[in-house]
Amino acid sequence: MVPAFLAFTLSACVFVPVIDESDAGSATCKTFTKSMSLDAVQMQGNVSGRCQNEGCVAILASAVVVSAGSAIISGSIVLTGNTIHWLEYQGTCSDGYLNRTKQLFLDSLGKDKPAS
Repeated sequence: MVPAFLAFTLSACVFVPVIDESDAGSATCKTFTKSMSLDAVQMQGNVSGRCQNEGCVAILASAVVVSAGSAIISGSIVLTGNTIHWLEYQGTCSDGYLNRTKQLFLDSLGKDKPAS
């Protein structure tokens, strides 16, 4: 009974990537990519009751696999998308790390070297 309840509870949601529309960092700098997050969506199917046969156990097991699989795949999509967004922000926005470092480097080239 406990494994069936645990499987039912874990399989109640699937995870989908969503685009964060209110990205404070990109408000000052327009980027092509957007930051993402995971959103849990409740599944419509309802598997309840006691598991008495192999068919019910198979249904619960497949529901857990779908839920875990959606978390892994959607999490990978979000991680990749956020990495690309971070790299784009750092490289194109004026307050990004790469742009600040580039500007410091260019400023250091323009300074006169002290006489030895």
